[in-house]
Amino acid sequence: MAKAERKSNPFGWILLGVLVGAIATVGVLLIASTLDLHGGYDEGPSEVRTAAGTAAVARPARVAAPPKPAAQPAPIAVVAAPPAQPPPSVDAQMADDAAAAGMTSRAGADQPTN
Repeated sequence: MAKAERKSNPFGWILLGVLVGAIATVGVLLIASTLDLHGGYDEGPSEVRTAAGTAAVARPARVAAPPKPAAQPAPIAVVAAPPAQPPPSVDAQMADDAAAAGMTSRAGADQPTN
């Protein structure tokens, strides 16, 4: 008879893969930080001159104009609020439907319904 295959839990393989990946990443970063890979830029990268950079250096600094006085704001119009509307009336059919749907509230239990 054939021997039954053993089914393994994939969580162990996932954990092993994450650990191997993390160790490999740390190793590559450690090796890369110890090598001389910056290509001789000990004193920094060389200066690159452009026409825009030269024009910006040659132009004198611009003096900022004094701020203009702020204009007087227009008066705010006050609008009266619309009159409050009375609460909607609840008829017996609406109350029965609400109770059947479970939409009852104990907060208004002491108030009579219309």
